[in-house]
Amino acid sequence: MHHDLPELKKEVTNDTLSLKRMQMDLPAADEGSSQGVAKGSSHSLPVYVPGDGVSGNRSSLVKRNFQHNLTASEVSQLDYSRSHGLADSGAHCTPLNTIFDMGFYDGADSRTYLSGGYCVVGVEADPDLVAVALQHYAVWVANGQLQLANVAIAPQGDTTSWTVFYRNKCSKEWNSFIKTVGCRACLPPHAVDLNACEQVKVTSTDCAGIFGYFGVPHYLKLDIEGAETGCFDAMKRLPIGTTIPHYLSTEVTQLEYIDALYQLGYKGFKLVRQDRLATATGSTSGPWGENALDCATGPVWRNYAQIRTEFSAILAKDLVPTDPCPGGVMPIHGSPKLAAAYMWYDLHATVVQPVR
Repeated sequence: MHHDLPELKKEVTNDTLSLKRMQMDLPAADEGSSQGVAKGSSHSLPVYVPGDGVSGNRSSLVKRNFQHNLTASEVSQLDYSRSHGLADSGAHCTPLNTIFDMGFYDGADSRTYLSGGYCVVGVEADPDLVAVALQHYAVWVANGQLQLANVAIAPQGDTTSWTVFYRNKCSKEWNSFIKTVGCRACLPPHAVDLNACEQVKVTSTDCAGIFGYFGVPHYLKLDIEGAETGCFDAMKRLPIGTTIPHYLSTEVTQLEYIDALYQLGYKGFKLVRQDRLATATGSTSGPWGENALDCATGPVWRNYAQIRTEFSAILAKDLVPTDPCPGGVMPIHGSPKLAAAYMWYDLHATVVQPVR
């Protein structure tokens, strides 16, 4: 993707991927292994990981290549992509057709974006989930439409201060630097239980490193369990003249998130109930941008004052499912609000001022 941001140091190695003690158990690719396109042939798939800091720039990213044996179906799909001009380099990706999926998880959201023709940068801290993604999304990775970064985004400040990451044993969706999130108990009321998580050492990355390496997307989806503030801070430090993502969404549990986005230059907002996007088998972030549905106004954007007033009222209410915008929100930062059930929202934002 072409962009005008200053590039961070980029390195390429063929090595075993490791996030300190978190390791992705896949074989490294040999040089030139991506040349074959026959069934069962080895193809090199890239993953971006934090640099080792030896150069003095801890925000640098390293590209490492991993071996994947193509199935007959994948060979057919990859041949089709190449015959239609989708080269391995991802040269067809631009800032206007790129989405950052920060909190890739199982890739359900990214699959929707990719199927719609968008390019995606998927950022995921858990190497196990990245390893699964390479198996499930190999063709998109191979043709450059999907780029995967196995990094843990620091919530704020110096990345060297964020070295302990909590991997939840009940749901990988709750993996987080924030103990009250990463160590939630499996059953309601989801109190903090250190037996429900494992503490692992990681090399965290400043969100600015993602922008510096991949550029700024059209839409930024944040679902990184409390680390969203690190990306808000990084956006404040973008080079003068850099346009912020046209659309942004983030899980929201406190008014400060709304204030931060408004201060960054976002003018239109929607509060989207996530319970309506969940099923017994999983959940997605759902429609975004103009298609996202506010709990009260549907597709219509609200201004800063309106959305802040609404969410302030939500935070003061209990969970009543028949309420269009119910309360019962579980906080991410601070002490858990223990209850048998919870409501959660995504805050969607746009740089365009809502029509009065």
